[in-house]
Amino acid sequence: MPRQCRSPGRRCPARPGHGAGIRLLALAAAVAAAVLAAAPAAASGGKPGQPGVAAPLSIAITSVSPSYATPKGTVRVSGTVTNATAAAATGLEVQLWSSSSRLASRDAMDAYLTAPGASDVDTPTKAMQTLAPVPAHTAQPWSLTLRVSQVGMSVFGVYPLAAQLSQFGAPVDAARTFLPFWPAKSGSHATAPLTLAWVWPLIDVPHQTACPALLDDSLAASLASGGRLNRLLAVGDSALGRRAELTWAIDPALLDSAQVMTARYRVGGTATCSGASPRPASRAAQAWLAGVQSATAREDFFVTPYADVDVAALAHHGLNAELTDAFADGRAVAGAKGMLGQAQRTTAYPGDGRGETGPIAWPPGGIADYGVLESLAAPPNQVETVILSSTMMPPARPVSFTPSAVTTTPNGLGSQLHVLLADNGIAQILSDPPGSIPGTGAGGSSAPGAAFAREQWFLAETAMIAAEAPRTPRTVVVTPPRRWAPGTAVATALLNETVSTPWLRPASLASLVTAAHQTGQVPRKDPQQLQVSRNELRASLLRQVQRTSARIGLLTSILVHPQPRYLSTAMAAVESSAWSGIPGGRRKARQLLRGINAYVAAQQRQVAIVDPLRVTLGGKSGEVPVSISNHLQSAIQVRLRVSRPSTVSIGHFTSLVTVAGGTQRTIKIPVRASAAGSTTLTLWLTTPDGQPLPASTARLTVEATHFGTMAIVIIGIALAVFVLTAAARAIRRGSRRAGGPGGESGEGEAAEAGPTGPDPAYDGAEADTVGRERAGPSPAAKEPDEHASTPGWAERR
Repeated sequence: MPRQCRSPGRRCPARPGHGAGIRLLALAAAVAAAVLAAAPAAASGGKPGQPGVAAPLSIAITSVSPSYATPKGTVRVSGTVTNATAAAATGLEVQLWSSSSRLASRDAMDAYLTAPGASDVDTPTKAMQTLAPVPAHTAQPWSLTLRVSQVGMSVFGVYPLAAQLSQFGAPVDAARTFLPFWPAKSGSHATAPLTLAWVWPLIDVPHQTACPALLDDSLAASLASGGRLNRLLAVGDSALGRRAELTWAIDPALLDSAQVMTARYRVGGTATCSGASPRPASRAAQAWLAGVQSATAREDFFVTPYADVDVAALAHHGLNAELTDAFADGRAVAGAKGMLGQAQRTTAYPGDGRGETGPIAWPPGGIADYGVLESLAAPPNQVETVILSSTMMPPARPVSFTPSAVTTTPNGLGSQLHVLLADNGIAQILSDPPGSIPGTGAGGSSAPGAAFAREQWFLAETAMIAAEAPRTPRTVVVTPPRRWAPGTAVATALLNETVSTPWLRPASLASLVTAAHQTGQVPRKDPQQLQVSRNELRASLLRQVQRTSARIGLLTSILVHPQPRYLSTAMAAVESSAWSGIPGGRRKARQLLRGINAYVAAQQRQVAIVDPLRVTLGGKSGEVPVSISNHLQSAIQVRLRVSRPSTVSIGHFTSLVTVAGGTQRTIKIPVRASAAGSTTLTLWLTTPDGQPLPASTARLTVEATHFGTMAIVIIGIALAVFVLTAAARAIRRGSRRAGGPGGESGEGEAAEAGPTGPDPAYDGAEADTVGRERAGPSPAAKEPDEHASTPGWAERR
């Protein structure tokens, strides 16, 4: 019978050797019927039991207790009957159907669920109940007890179980499920336990890009009590979760965003990081982070690349640098103080000879071809273990059982890569139905019937795998959706089945990879050379990512001390695999990319040549000052370039300039013009290696004048006049000194003057000397200045 992936409404790669359609219809039938029965629906003319149609009268099974049958035991089967009509329904009867013959295979299980009416694999039992009238638009419970001995189950395996609704003896609707049978002590000796390992994901949609503020406040609800991430942590870190030996898969971007919320944080805002709304510190975020740290201190875990980027899409489009950055950022965040302390923990059990698994990768959807695997294994990523879907490496030849999940494949580097093949059938059982929105806490239907359908089908699927080859120990890997949103009851029930079911034995991923003895393996086909999932990020988006990465590289190249992998976490948010899994996700990715481009452009505008730029020279040459401003917080190093016309020459200047953060620096450029007049120079900034910076071009107008030549002429004339004047004064002073004591002097007249006339006893020389000694030295006689005074009329005579 053909098999198909089990996600309702989705087409997935079919298992080799099988057709498509049965598995999809089976899941749709089981879940849709349960939802219809749990909540009244509009009346419809559809056939009873037809999947996806709201029947006027419908039945659902909501519980089976215990979940598997044992010899001489009883099983309590409960459910609801829903009347979606406008009148009360009477004459209703519920009867259980089962069989003494087990279902033969997993394909037979699929076919049983999709049978369009009474099935030829089951028969009515004696368990029957007549219902009281069911009022219009209401649901009424029912409950029946099935005696296992009356059915005749005797061999370990999965048996059909159905509840048929009849009205006045005519079949109206049927609800189907499975009932595993375990033959108690005899079965435990004849059946080797199936080793089952869970990957427990703590992964969300990205909540940050280039700005410190969160994109929105949806994470607060998910981390709060009852939220999606809160439920996953609470169930996984419970005593039950620890017994299940979960291996946690954690997105470091989620840890980063939760860490932001532990203090006052901001939400929203523009692409330039303004206008965000403040929020108080979140106690829920603090408690959740503490819980994650506590869980990972005791249990195995690994971290995804930052923001759980679509590793396959990046590898297919040659974005290996972005892939490497995402791995490096993820490990850096996980190893940061206050986070997990390391990027991975895969402990060994004492005495089982296990070693380390090496770094683990889990490509989105478990889909990867050889090119992707080689990119993951290559340094510096150095992944040694990869989790793939079982559809990636099917058995090389048809087999009648489900082989062990552990295998190897060449990594393209001359070595082997450990491969854990997650069971595709179980993964589809756990998938969210159409309409659920991962990351918002609204995952799947909360109807009791839908939850039970998943739990019982999961249990029956494991029982069928174990019963296919009961004497051969094998391993199974279970990977729920990456952004899984189960209710607490569903998650708890699934883990309880894992630890309490007699044919299952829980284990961690590391124990599967490093087990000393592997059993249940078969030769498998190698991964395809090229396989592109329809859910990969689109090539058009990744081309835009490449252009934005180039702009970021340009900005990074001018920073003196750039942060490691500058803005790489913001780009990882755009490259996240989340956008392929939610409605409108690709549009959201493009919106985030536009925001990053706006942020980068705003950062580049913080570095500019200062205006106004007009300089007048004191002649035909001089130094022109040019100022470069840096409004970034970090120091930059840029190169100033000048373009000139042929009439201007530029002298040597230091073009490579370092400008501290929040400052500006002025450079003087020697300029010489061949003629007076205005000349325009073009200035622009480049990176140190010469790449032009966007929007950095400026115009500088230089005005050359004749003022320099005229100034030299005027100074020359003034100097000549000064020399001639000084020479003339020197000649005149020399002429007066040449006249001597024979000339007319006032000194002779002063000697003869006196009130009593001359005194014969007077010695003029002595008196003059004595007078000078008493009065002190007389000041030197002031040299007459012919320019300061004009000789009088008597002197001219």
